[in-house]
Amino acid sequence: MRKYKIVGVVFILLGALAVNARGQTVWYVAPTGNDQHPGTLRQPFQTVEKALERLKEAAQPADYRIILRGGTYRLTEPVRITASIGLTAASSLTLEAYPGEQPVLSGNRQVAGNWTKAGERLWKVKAAHRFNQLFIDGKRAIRSRYPNEGHWLEPDTIQLEANRLVFSESIPEAFGQLTTAELHITGFWHYIRQSVQRFDVQNSAVFTNQYPGPECSATKINRHDRGHFENSLLFVDTENEWFLDPLTQELFLFTENNPNSMHIEYPVLHELIRLTGTREQPLENISLKGITLTGTEWEMGAVERKGIQAGFWGTTRDKPVYAPGAAFVWEWVRNSQVLACTFQLLGEGAIALGNGCSQNQLVGNHFEDVGSNVVQIGYRPAYSGEGHPLHKDFTDAREVSHHNLVRYNHFKNFGTTDKGSVGIWVGYSHNNQIDHNLLEDFPYSGISVGWYWGDAADLVETNCHSNTIAWNEVRNGMKYLSDGAGIYLVGNQPGTAIRDNWVHTIGGGYSINSGIYVDEGGANMEITRNYFLDLTNPRESHAIKLHKNAIPTMRIYNNGGEMRTQRVVSPNQNYQAAQYADVKLAAPENPELYGKGGDR
Repeated sequence: MRKYKIVGVVFILLGALAVNARGQTVWYVAPTGNDQHPGTLRQPFQTVEKALERLKEAAQPADYRIILRGGTYRLTEPVRITASIGLTAASSLTLEAYPGEQPVLSGNRQVAGNWTKAGERLWKVKAAHRFNQLFIDGKRAIRSRYPNEGHWLEPDTIQLEANRLVFSESIPEAFGQLTTAELHITGFWHYIRQSVQRFDVQNSAVFTNQYPGPECSATKINRHDRGHFENSLLFVDTENEWFLDPLTQELFLFTENNPNSMHIEYPVLHELIRLTGTREQPLENISLKGITLTGTEWEMGAVERKGIQAGFWGTTRDKPVYAPGAAFVWEWVRNSQVLACTFQLLGEGAIALGNGCSQNQLVGNHFEDVGSNVVQIGYRPAYSGEGHPLHKDFTDAREVSHHNLVRYNHFKNFGTTDKGSVGIWVGYSHNNQIDHNLLEDFPYSGISVGWYWGDAADLVETNCHSNTIAWNEVRNGMKYLSDGAGIYLVGNQPGTAIRDNWVHTIGGGYSINSGIYVDEGGANMEITRNYFLDLTNPRESHAIKLHKNAIPTMRIYNNGGEMRTQRVVSPNQNYQAAQYADVKLAAPENPELYGKGGDR
């Protein structure tokens, strides 16, 4: 079976690359080049934009290649490729690394100026921009927080209408004068980021500027949720912890070392590359190979970041919901590829496939320290739900993303700025193949497929169906939030198969984690030959959880190494809507066959 799959990949890739035999046009780009040069190997351009300008001028069918020499390209704005560039179905465009070299497209700027002492182990420098992230010697620095990483405060009294939370632990008296602090807190599966109006230190309470958490959700912030505060100089007390004063534009850093000898950067861009075709003229046959993308920003925004589900946030049911952005955004793109690229140190997501994206491939990439949803398929940046805040399917079939491949990728340490995010998100989208990926080290769910919370007695068909999730290894997840899984699905999904996955070491949140979790209205799926081990939670953990599902429509069999149909039972006789499949916990005989996502 594995040989057949691999051969299939080769045929798919060759088919996408063999566009025509009309000749090849190559331009070279280097950080030390010059846009007045002819773009040859000896006299390269300096920017990708110059090579794209030459491509547009060419206006004839060809296989175009833009080869990037090693080094860092500090972008002043995203690289934009639109339908106006003139590519046709008889042409192709490849942006690729020069053999043996590593080009980096970066949205970062280096901190300039001389750091001076501002206290014991505290340094400061004037900053040229405002930002929410700082990277020191290629690693994410700690945005100032209280309490420190690995600790949190739990609410004791929640007064939502008064925008007031009282915590079970005392709050330091000095916090009473703070004006820049933010509250970051869970709401079971929600992850919420809001500005703080003031602290009531005598009563261990905090007041937020807006209603705490998303008003549209029936599940609110409650006792045992996990909160901390960010963004104040008073919180700075550990190595490489930092704070940017918004009034004075002074950047403070806590370190035992001299920061003048460090390489310190911050992001200024929200996107790095955008592909934008049109309904009438989609972009086709575009490839990105061997390139690193790094340095994008996240921001709070006027509606703040009141998480609803899987990185999406919003307020009330009659207002828009928002999806996290991405470093590489696609719209109306077909038959295109991202191969062997690296996405790292991003404030939001890595790749978002939006309207009209089909027959695309994301193969052999490495994603590490990505802030929110890493890969999104069926992406829409904002919309207003219909009844349910997240329910708004596509009415035009041409807008639906479908038949995309996500294979042999390594997803590591994601959800670093938004702990409610996931590694692979598939919304209203069908016939996607998600296989042989390794996902590890994440705070909530790993793979999330489906976007309609239905009723098992009244099944609703959507554009989410016929997706395959297979041969993935998902591990070290659900480390902070609750009510999620290594692989999470929701709604009626005819033709969807979840098979041959290895899910293990899942747990760490307050309550409810699963290996596979099929949520409300789940129906018409096949779940088979999956393995589960080390699912830990003091309140509830199951290999396969089924919540308000149409069980008779589903096939659940041969999981855990057993050759049988799994019996479905209810763990709670008082709430039989929550059921689980009777699956043995066991490791596969050949775990090395799963994942194949990169360095282990």
